[in-house]
Amino acid sequence: MNLAELKNVGAFIPAEPVKVPVEWKGYTFDVWVKRLSFGDVESLFAADDRSRSARMIAAALLLGENKEPISYEDAYRLDVSLASKLIEAFNSVNGVQPGN
Repeated sequence: MNLAELKNVGAFIPAEPVKVPVEWKGYTFDVWVKRLSFGDVESLFAADDRSRSARMIAAALLLGENKEPISYEDAYRLDVSLASKLIEAFNSVNGVQPGN
């Protein structure tokens, strides 16, 4: 397979985020999830002492129709149950299976 064929079959990650509905504590709202490329994931999980989950939420989740980003600091302070729902949305868009 050559580069053009790889592009045609979707081997490269598009920049447009995907809308995902989230249900949390009786609220239903949409978030936008960026699909992360191999390079994005490597950069995201480079060694440092900050929370990997908070970094992932800050890097990949956008809120509302204006696609407002969440800062690392805000992601770090999220309610655990909401953070779990946002991570589920991330996993669904990025093809990550729990436990992998």
